Amino acid sequence: MSRAGVLLDRDGTIIVDSGYVGSVDRVVFIDGAIEAVAELNAAGIPVAVVTNQAGVARGHYRLEDVHRVHAHMEAEMARKGAHVDMWLFCPYHPDGTVDGFARISADRKPSPGMALAAAEALDLDLTASWVIGDAACDIGLARAVGARALHLGTATGDADVESVPDLAAAVERILRTQDTPPVPDPVSGRLAGFLEPRFPAEHYEHADTFALDYAAQLAKALATVDLAQVELAAELLNAAYERDAAVFACGNGGSASIANHLQCDHSKGVRNGTDLRTRVASLSANAELLSAIANDIGYEAVFEYQLQSQARPGDVLLVVSSSGRSPNILRALEWARENGLQTISLTGFEGHPARSIADVAVHVDSQNYGVVEDAHQACMHLLAQYVRQSRMSSDDVATQTF
Repeated sequence: MSRAGVLLDRDGTIIVDSGYVGSVDRVVFIDGAIEAVAELNAAGIPVAVVTNQAGVARGHYRLEDVHRVHAHMEAEMARKGAHVDMWLFCPYHPDGTVDGFARISADRKPSPGMALAAAEALDLDLTASWVIGDAACDIGLARAVGARALHLGTATGDADVESVPDLAAAVERILRTQDTPPVPDPVSGRLAGFLEPRFPAEHYEHADTFALDYAAQLAKALATVDLAQVELAAELLNAAYERDAAVFACGNGGSASIANHLQCDHSKGVRNGTDLRTRVASLSANAELLSAIANDIGYEAVFEYQLQSQARPGDVLLVVSSSGRSPNILRALEWARENGLQTISLTGFEGHPARSIADVAVHVDSQNYGVVEDAHQACMHLLAQYVRQSRMSSDDVATQTF
């Protein structure tokens, strides 16, 4: 079973941050820091240090200097009965001056690389773990992996980030929580007080760094999709096409474009090399009809009203809603449920109530609209391609371009 752990920043958290600490003679422990780590050890909580060391990339010191500093810190901590289970550091910086280290890195906080490495090595559940540090990048790291952040220093102004004076106070806070474990939220399942994974969590100077982290967030979001629900969605759509039922799709904004794209790929796309003649319609596609319903009745009725005219029992409604809260989406789902339609939802963020109402819920656990919509588009495509290839032999699949 994975366990909760603590990820500690180094400079400004365990030792004094005097600027690019790259030699043993500059290491000064913050009062109470070693004792605090010893308390975590005694409680059986794994401790990893995750520290950005751009001083290597900027030429202030070398890799071996970082290792010497950490060896010295280990020795000094051992004198007081404390130890760190894993030391991780990122020597890279895109503005560095040393060849080989002047680049972006998925390990540099707030990117999640070091946290993921610690989780794999120490068998940590990052969504039940803590990140402690004195900088915005530490809070960003906590957000990137869904952990709880404890900020050292004055309040950040962020309502969901707790600030404490120092590491000793942070450890006291953690141990107090260990005695009274947080209760999962009944709707989201998240532990109370833990940060929603949010991206971006800080300002980016360079598009290439942003692109690297965005790609990592998209991969992480896709990994949260329940594949059993994808299987159910595929079965439902395949069965609908087999019995010549109509499939309706709808969404607002970017989700409308996914619904429209679904009509294309699930109508024209699935016919390539198959005998399928599907009946698929996007309720988001007709501007004249949408605006007439919205103007005369109300925007919350734009999808429900069309279903009343076009849908029949046994048809399928697929809704795309990042938030899962859009009134017109919820009204369409409720009408479909009451009138014998099967329903699929593509949601993000918390996803409710749409996620709860639909028969099949393909949910993307992300707090970024672009990431959610990109993941929804991927789900739409994979469902279309799965349906298409399911009507082909292996030889036919091998000769087709998907």
